[in-house]
Amino acid sequence: MKDKVITAAAAAAWVQDGMHLGVGAGMTMNPMAVVREIIRRGVRNLTLTPVLTGGFVADLLIGAGCVETVQFPQIVLDEFGMAPNFRRKCERGELKLLETI
Repeated sequence: MKDKVITAAAAAAWVQDGMHLGVGAGMTMNPMAVVREIIRRGVRNLTLTPVLTGGFVADLLIGAGCVETVQFPQIVLDEFGMAPNFRRKCERGELKLLETI
């Protein structure tokens, strides 16, 4: 049986410009190494769908300019409050928003 474990760089290489990407919820259990690789690679125009609520990784991807559209119920940093990059890009009209209920 072939090993199914891959590096963060190999996982991030699957993410291309314009893709629809789902990311983990809140502030815990996020694939930080993969997200950093996506940012480092300069991926752009992603549609981002955070699972449950967007958190730290969603805000990092938004702040790095990787995200064009967000499909979300909310994006917060849990007890740390509003996600600053998300808020700034929304206030400037730099994100397309698809609210979900």
